Amino acid sequence: MAEDTFLADDLLRQLMSVGEVDLLVGVSSHNAADKLGEAVQAIERCFQQFFVRQRVVIVNIDGGDKEPPQDDPAASPVANPAQTAETIVPRQGITSLRTINRVTANYSAPPSPGTALRTLLAAADLLRARACAVVAPATCSLTPDSIAKLLRPAYQDKFDFVAPLYSRHKFQGLLARNLVYPMCRAVFGAAIRELYTDEWGFSGRLAASCLNQNVWHEEAIQTRPEAWMALSAISSNFRCCQTFLGEKPPAARGPATDIVEVLRQTVGTLFWCLETRPSLWLDAEPSPSVTTFGPDHELTTERSDLDPHRIFAMFRTGVTELEPILSSILHPDTHVEIKNLVAIEEGKFRFKPDLWVRTLYDFAASYHHSVINRSHLVQALAPLYRGMTHSFLLEHSDSSPAEMEASSEMLCSEFELQKPYLRERWKTKVEVTS
Repeated sequence: MAEDTFLADDLLRQLMSVGEVDLLVGVSSHNAADKLGEAVQAIERCFQQFFVRQRVVIVNIDGGDKEPPQDDPAASPVANPAQTAETIVPRQGITSLRTINRVTANYSAPPSPGTALRTLLAAADLLRARACAVVAPATCSLTPDSIAKLLRPAYQDKFDFVAPLYSRHKFQGLLARNLVYPMCRAVFGAAIRELYTDEWGFSGRLAASCLNQNVWHEEAIQTRPEAWMALSAISSNFRCCQTFLGEKPPAARGPATDIVEVLRQTVGTLFWCLETRPSLWLDAEPSPSVTTFGPDHELTTERSDLDPHRIFAMFRTGVTELEPILSSILHPDTHVEIKNLVAIEEGKFRFKPDLWVRTLYDFAASYHHSVINRSHLVQALAPLYRGMTHSFLLEHSDSSPAEMEASSEMLCSEFELQKPYLRERWKTKVEVTS
């Protein structure tokens, strides 16, 4: 079997002792050893409350962190991976009628997200799991109900990919709102709002399909495999849905986000997916809306700590410094409009939706034609994204959630309207200068 070629012998022995299962939940303990016990307890309570009769397993991807405390419920010895819920966490009331198995995939160093996902897919395939979920205790607020919402559509309703939906602040997740979601919706024809996420669900059928694809050496898969998995499902006619999980917890305070690295991982993966699946989107038409369990969006209006003045200054500086590179990426007409934007004073600055869409489609086509190094190309998008962000902050400083959603729908329509422009740029041969 495919998974036999890379799974460690110790992990294979653990999986073989489990046997077949109905449900698998994967959790990574890298940089989250202090939260692993809480996450495991939430998963177990999910099984006890919602999947009493199902055969279940928890697979922990251990990234070489130091051992958790011995009283941590996730610290059971590997030699005995199968334990009942009562053995792991003694509880009053309902418990699973079947054994809750726990398996640990030990890595001496933190595995990449792609390697971690490949391990989970291989485990799911070997155990013939019908439905699976991935959760991340370091960044997510896990509850039994939220985990069940990721598993239930795949297990009971025969969906293949289950994307989460969250309640967000209106200025949170702007990359998804203004780029990833509308562009993927227009190009691939599926309205999945959260393609880059730390928690999602999927079927055993999709797991086997993704596992057998020869892509695991690609950087795009190693850095953000969940987006590729979603786009694989969308473009291969697997059934996709979304499920509302509630509030998206704020990211832990730490070093400032490197937007260049974020773009490389997210937009770079998106462009790579466009490049590797052109026959599935070039002539495709939009699909019906994706089935959604719960509200399809929810916004709150707390104050934002984004600094629009600093963002605008970085936009101006970046576009000026990168002008020679942008001239090789953008259509000449688009490039002229971008240069004109730099001269506009901050208070009157607006990055109009039609220009933003043409800019992104120029970048996607230039990525396809490799007009410059592809990594450098994606990084060159950073100042333009900052310009769009500044414009968005100004335009919607006092907007209501309803007005924000209406604006998002208009942007999605603009991406769809200009899709012929992307097709034309994609198919037109260009002369690449070295």
